[in-house]
Amino acid sequence: MMETATGSRSLRGLARPELQALRAYEPDSDGIRVRLDSNESPFDLPARLKESVLDQLRAIPFNRYPQRLAAALKGTISSRLGVSETQITMGNGLDEVIYIILQTFGPGKKVVIQRPSFTTYGFAALAAGADLRAVPLGPRLELGVAGIIEEANARAGAPADGPCIAILCNPHNPTGGRMAEDEIQAVLQATAALVVVDEAYVEFAGGSVLRLLEQYDRLIVLRTLSKAFGLAGVRVGYSVSSSEIAAELAKVRQPFNLDSLALSIAQTALQDGAYCREAVARIVQERERLASRLARIPGVTCLPSCTNFILFRTDQPEAATVRDALRRQGVSVRIFPGEPMLRGYLRVSCGTVEEDNAFLAALQNALADANHESLEDGE
Repeated sequence: MMETATGSRSLRGLARPELQALRAYEPDSDGIRVRLDSNESPFDLPARLKESVLDQLRAIPFNRYPQRLAAALKGTISSRLGVSETQITMGNGLDEVIYIILQTFGPGKKVVIQRPSFTTYGFAALAAGADLRAVPLGPRLELGVAGIIEEANARAGAPADGPCIAILCNPHNPTGGRMAEDEIQAVLQATAALVVVDEAYVEFAGGSVLRLLEQYDRLIVLRTLSKAFGLAGVRVGYSVSSSEIAAELAKVRQPFNLDSLALSIAQTALQDGAYCREAVARIVQERERLASRLARIPGVTCLPSCTNFILFRTDQPEAATVRDALRRQGVSVRIFPGEPMLRGYLRVSCGTVEEDNAFLAALQNALADANHESLEDGE
C-alpha cells in the first residue's frame, strides 16, 4: 500500500486495537505435494454423485436466489438428525456459523474457550467485541470442564450482566481427544452460559450431545460437511439449537449465504450417506495404522486421537524446525507458533496410505538430519 498524507497513518488509527495481534490465516501451498495440514478428508465425493449434481445444476435457474434449495437441504438435515427445521441454522462453512453465533450473542459478553482450541473461536469473539477468556488445558493437554465452569461463573471483571458463552470443541481440535457427555452436561447444569459444542469431528468418534437439546434450551451443537463427508471445498456447516436461538441467529445471518452449487452438492451428499460411512471407516483404520507407525519412530510421542488427525511431538524442541524440514520434502503439516502449550507439537491429518507413507518417510529423514546436526554441533 502506498503511503500518503492520510493513508497508512489513518488506517492504523481506524483499526481496532484488540485485533492488532491477530494474524490472518494463510494456508500453506507453495511446493506442497502431500497436504496433511488442514484436516481434510483424503476422499473426494464419488464420481457418480458428482454426475448427479451436474444433472441437477442443468435444471437450476442461476438467475434466481436459491431459497428453495436451502429449504430442501434444511429439511434433509432435520430428517437425518430427528430435529425440527426451525432448529437449524446453515452457514458458508462452520466458520461462518461460529461468527453468526458470536455476532448475535457475543458483543459485550464474556466468551469462555479452551486453550488451545480451534482458532476461529477467538477470532470470532474478538471480532464481535466480546471479552475473550481462555482456560488452559491440563499440563499434558488433558481435557476437562472444571476451569470452564469456574470461569463461566466468575463475575469479577465481567464486561456485562447476564450469562456468558462457553465454547467446547468436542471431539477436540487440535488434541484429538474428547469429553464425555456428562462433562458437557455438567457445564449446562453448573452455569447459566450459552453452551456451544463444536462436533465437527463427531462422525469419527460418536458420542454426540444432540439429545441434550431436549433438556437445555441454552445448547447449540455445531456440525460440518467438510470433514467426514469430504466437502471442505463446498463450504457447508450448520448449527442445531432451540428454535428460539435459531430465530435470533436468522436475524444476523446473511440472506442466501449458501449458493446453488453448495446446496445441491450438500443435498446429494446427505441423501447418500453410504460413501461417508465408508470414508470414515477407512480414515479411522488409517489413523490407527499411522499412530502405530509414528509410535515406532524414536523420539516421537503421539496423543490418542478419535478424530481424523493426530497431534504428536518429537525430540526437537521447536516444531517449526521439523515442519520446515518436511516442507522441503513437499509435505505440509500444521504447527501452532502462537500457542506456548503446543511449542513442540505438530498436527498431521490422516491421508491416504500413500500420502501417509510419504509423510512418515519424510519425518524420519527430517529427524535423522536434525539429530545428525545436533551431533556435529556437539563435537
